[in-house]
Amino acid sequence: MLKRWIWLAMLLVALVAFVGCSDDDDDPTSPPPTTGTSFEVMVAAGKAYINDSAVCPGVLSAEILHDNLDDYTVIDIRAEGAYVAGHIPGAYHSSLGTLLDDLTAKAIPTDKPFVIACYSGQSAGHAKIAMEMMGYDDVYSLLFGMSSWHTSLDSWTGKCSNQATALAETDNNNGDLTVHAFPTLSEDAGTVVAERTAWMLQEGFKAKAYTDIVDNLDEYFVLNYFGEADYLGTGDAGIPGHITGSYQFTPYESLGDDQMLNNLPTDMPIVVYCWTGQHSSQITAYLNMLGYEAYSLKNGSNNLYYDVMTGHKWSAAQQHDYELEVGYGATPSFKAMADAGTAYVNDSAQCPGIITAVDLNDNLDDYTVIDIRALDAYDAGHIPGAFHSSLGTLLADMATIPADKPYAIACYSGQSAGHAKIALEMMGYGDVYTLLWGMSSWHTSLDSWTSKCSDQATAAAETDNNNGDLTLHAFPTLDGYTADTVVAARTAWMLEEGFKAKAYTDIVDNLEEYFILNYFGEADYEGTGGAGVPGHITGAFQYTPYASVGWNEMLANIPADMPVIVYCWTGQHSSQITAYLNMLGYDAYSLKNGSNNLYYDQLTGHKWGASHQNDFTLEPTPGS
Repeated sequence: MLKRWIWLAMLLVALVAFVGCSDDDDDPTSPPPTTGTSFEVMVAAGKAYINDSAVCPGVLSAEILHDNLDDYTVIDIRAEGAYVAGHIPGAYHSSLGTLLDDLTAKAIPTDKPFVIACYSGQSAGHAKIAMEMMGYDDVYSLLFGMSSWHTSLDSWTGKCSNQATALAETDNNNGDLTVHAFPTLSEDAGTVVAERTAWMLQEGFKAKAYTDIVDNLDEYFVLNYFGEADYLGTGDAGIPGHITGSYQFTPYESLGDDQMLNNLPTDMPIVVYCWTGQHSSQITAYLNMLGYEAYSLKNGSNNLYYDVMTGHKWSAAQQHDYELEVGYGATPSFKAMADAGTAYVNDSAQCPGIITAVDLNDNLDDYTVIDIRALDAYDAGHIPGAFHSSLGTLLADMATIPADKPYAIACYSGQSAGHAKIALEMMGYGDVYTLLWGMSSWHTSLDSWTSKCSDQATAAAETDNNNGDLTLHAFPTLDGYTADTVVAARTAWMLEEGFKAKAYTDIVDNLEEYFILNYFGEADYEGTGGAGVPGHITGAFQYTPYASVGWNEMLANIPADMPVIVYCWTGQHSSQITAYLNMLGYDAYSLKNGSNNLYYDQLTGHKWGASHQNDFTLEPTPGS
């Protein structure tokens, strides 16, 4: 959002030149002189933020984000592997180290409020305060992080324990506080905020677990960051006290240079803790920007006194199973194309959407037939009343082809018609069908199937399930398209490219150069199903029809840097999946004739046979 630090350049002028000092170094209420204006600038910027309860810590629950997702820009700062395995839909990936660059490079939009998502909500605090320091308004961190978005990502439950209850102390140690000199910052006062913010992010999330410090508490300055009553064990949060030896710093009124900041030592590490580690993360980041060596206590009091806490705690109420998007963040154009394609390819009532020659012949007056074979083949003999077109001219020809009936697309074998059908579906034409087995089933003189049915690959059939070897890949970007125009543009491009297919003989000698996508159920893929196939092409991966290549399913497991071969039973369904993948930017090919060209003799279904052969009327073009 908008920058707020317009006044930052004026800050040096506005700063008081001298601060009060005291002759009594033991008076914790009297700050020593500052060591330079760089520190003054940094502390003034940070204090303005951390002492503003309206913006710090600034957490947003998963429920609110889920219900208003379109109103926020989500930035996921987890490791890349965690992000691609599952993230909030539409989230942009970044990291603490690259966050500012990603924002200034316009890689992340800045026109909406931001929500920072991490594993548990803690490291997001470092990112949030950094963005605030750099002038981005309306920044939030996701409460309890991705643990609250989906139960499969829960990193909280295992960290909630009562391990430190016996060590809880109720004495107020603040009477032992002493005054210390402020750190010295070497950066120029005019650039210190930007430089220290960037440095803090590059250093990464600074945190320690309670187990890291429990055996040597005396080596740390432990800063308890909640109210005095809870610190003393008399508050309403249920905790029995505080970590032994810790000091109480009241939120929003203790860490300014005119408050208790001078009670922090510069010669020993500081551990800050709150309820969940989400607020203390931001305080820790602020202290590090000021030159202290500070750490946030991981999981806060939830890792100390969980069983007795009555509030501020992780619980079942924070657990959800909201949608996870897999793979790398998609560009708006890719997402728009994928959304449109998913709605179609995952609809079993529409895809593949075939009609038999018998049904078409018996109801011919109820359909508009479009024949996309070469013109000479059409002229030699076509279904009576059929209109001629081609993949390349189809969309233009639709302007003159009647639109008052359902369409039946006819090709040679039923395969290239799949490209035409999905194209018409993407362009909004309803009730589109492909002729099962193509013109081969309309008239025996046009049979192109019998010669292609063989048993050539039976010996190469594999039964191992290779899906455990699947990895995640970046989506194609579809640069040069907009979300509003991508569907029409990519549909037209796909048709112009023509039928994308390869024969098994084209790939058998170099299978490792292809990503082979087997598009039928797992049992048949493993050779245990009822269709009689002995297994699958060596190295192929199993994609379940209607549940695998749609947006947010297994699409992210398909590589964009190598050719993809899709195969099914007859090549008619795979033709449409292939066309869809090409529209998305993949280099995809349908395996010609599908399993009928691989395991024909063993097939007990989905196979070409005498029952599909007919001799229905052929109409030649007059004068041809």
